Amino acid sequence: MQYYSDYFKNKPNYIKRRKTLRKNPTNAEQLFWYEIRAKKLGTKFRRQFQIGKYIVDFYCHELKLIIELDGNIHESKQIKDKQRQNYLENSGYNVIRYYNEQVLFEREATVRHLIEVIKKIKSGNKLD
Repeated sequence: MQYYSDYFKNKPNYIKRRKTLRKNPTNAEQLFWYEIRAKKLGTKFRRQFQIGKYIVDFYCHELKLIIELDGNIHESKQIKDKQRQNYLENSGYNVIRYYNEQVLFEREATVRHLIEVIKKIKSGNKLD
């Protein structure tokens, strides 16, 4: 029998995949990480973090906040992303998404939005 905690442990194939993703970030991921790393926004984020069978782009344990950066989205990818987001939200996580273009071309506005999201969660309010 597989226990709940066993399901969330870092499995070897996920560890390799996460390491590869961290070593080869997209331009948007690299810029975004620079903005949120080292508690710059007052909370700790991890990148390429495993939750269940998924690897999320950025994760804050304190806030149960997941941030996903989306590139070009095709219909089949949208369906998978929606299923993934439903799973994560039903597991109690807050999930927000930014397009790569937002991070690349509207970085300050994107970070300001994230700061507002963090304040909202810390004050006990639910995300819309």
